[in-house]
Parts: sequence; structure tokens; C-alpha cells
Amino acid sequence: MRNKYLFLSVLILSVLNSQLTFGSGKIYGKSQTIDKEYKKYELCRLKKVEINLKDGKKDGYKCIFRRQLRGKDVTVMQPSPQCQTSFKCKREDQN
Repeated sequence: MRNKYLFLSVLILSVLNSQLTFGSGKIYGKSQTIDKEYKKYELCRLKKVEINLKDGKKDGYKCIFRRQLRGKDVTVMQPSPQCQTSFKCKREDQN
């Protein structure tokens, strides 16, 4: 009889203890992801390819890209006339 009460009391205590350990957690302190500023990107598409002249001599090519939203065109200098058709560029207004 005594073993029965002892077993029952241990069982009740273990159930109560397991209920307490499954409580929701809370993080104290400042969150690192909320304060982080994320860079915004937009799609820039190829507008035209021009020859870059320096002192009257050919000095590579300019790949001029138009922004998807608004703003100034993006110019990329490179030695060959083969430009990629589009890429993700940073937005000008980072609001």
C-alpha cells in the first residue's frame, strides 16, 4: 500500500514537472535582426553597348543598363563588347 502511494506521488510530480518545462521561452536583450538594415535590389536590363574612347583610342566598352524602377542608368566598363542582358543592382533610394 505504501509503495502504491509512493509510486502515485512520484508519477504526479513527474507530470507536473514536465508541464513546467514545456513553457514558452523568452529572449532577453536586443534583437540583432530587427536593427539590421537590408540592402534592396532591383533589376537592371541592358539598354545599349557603346565604345569607350580615351584620347581618341578605343579603350574598351561601356555596357549601359536601365533600372527597373527609376533613377540613373548603370554603366559597367569592360574590355569585350559582350555584355550580360540583366543583373540585380542596388536601389538608389534606400528607404
